[in-house]
Amino acid sequence: MQRERRAQHPQQAIGSVSPPDAHPTLRARDARAIEALTDVRTTHTYEGGWYNNATFVLPLLGAIGVLIAWAVTGSFELLGMSLFLFVVTGVMLPLVWLTWQRTPTVIVVRNSSLDALHQGRTLQSLPWIAVTDVRRVETMGNVRWYVVANYATEGDAQKTADASDTADQLERIAIEGEIADGPALLAAARRLARLPEDPG
Repeated sequence: MQRERRAQHPQQAIGSVSPPDAHPTLRARDARAIEALTDVRTTHTYEGGWYNNATFVLPLLGAIGVLIAWAVTGSFELLGMSLFLFVVTGVMLPLVWLTWQRTPTVIVVRNSSLDALHQGRTLQSLPWIAVTDVRRVETMGNVRWYVVANYATEGDAQKTADASDTADQLERIAIEGEIADGPALLAAARRLARLPEDPG
């Protein structure tokens, strides 16, 4: 029973990685990809979905609300506004899709690196030896964290040779608020990268 509860926890500690159905909170393709990894410590799933995007949700809700108002009042102006908002929603769909394709559906804490996967496809992998900072960024009330790697300090010769300046040698993985058990993820990142603990 204890093993069952642990498998269903959003932060799944994996010693020897078990089959995909042992971790039901993982998406199927993520679980299959993680099964192939050898040094996984924990996994942290993205608890939202592609539809969790204000540029898509707000005009859609507005269109539905105005459509209901038209049904009640019979005003053709409201019908026109509703159709306009539906068009806006449709126009935003490609942007929402592109944004979703770049959104990690799981963050994997490994002994060697921090990996961001989208539906089983690796978006980024930052080796701990290159991680130099864990930053908190607040934008319009929304807080996110960045795990930052500087390959100039890691000695990756190919990447350093290809980079035109220091900024080009930086990579980061965003830890969004929808990532499960974010505080534990950030604490593990600081520990494995040998960074100071968060004073807060």
